Amino acid sequence: MTTPPSPPAPGAPQSRGVTLVITELVRPARVAEYEAWARELHGRLGQQPGFLGLHVLRGESGGLPEYVTLVRFATPGALAAWRESAAYRAALARLPEFTAGEVEYRESEGLEAWFDRPARPTPAPPLWKNVLVGFVGVYPLILLFTWLSRPLTQGWPWWAAILPSAFLATLFLNWPVLPLLSRLLRGWLYPQR
Repeated sequence: MTTPPSPPAPGAPQSRGVTLVITELVRPARVAEYEAWARELHGRLGQQPGFLGLHVLRGESGGLPEYVTLVRFATPGALAAWRESAAYRAALARLPEFTAGEVEYRESEGLEAWFDRPARPTPAPPLWKNVLVGFVGVYPLILLFTWLSRPLTQGWPWWAAILPSAFLATLFLNWPVLPLLSRLLRGWLYPQR
């Protein structure tokens, strides 16, 4: 059994975490079986040291069901341990039964995983563009949820009154706002050279 990674030494730079982005095209006749397989695999992830969470985005590409799974780990080492685990390797052995093409894997750090990258090879957008898109997404959400939660939070201490809007803004920013903004702003984020 894999032991959890040791905490960083005092003064060591803190990791921002790492996200494994998996894109799979699934055979239409095997969708139900694929989803059962994925649920079982995701259940095993919860027992993996360093696992922080996952999101599954469903869509369509070229007439085929497309699944984009974002699996987040605390450190690159924790992700590497998962990818080397017996449970992951056994699950991967069955994956070709369900998929209709090559599976794409990509590792990214920070908010980069939420930005919809074009199919052509291209570098990630500069940090300032990611920050600007994040701000454009989060500011209206904070305004909206602060206004909506005001009747509930009147009389609360200022730091507590912020909690509902911060939680809801974070939830909606992660999905669907950032993926939608990255699609709308793809030409600006990934300009053709």
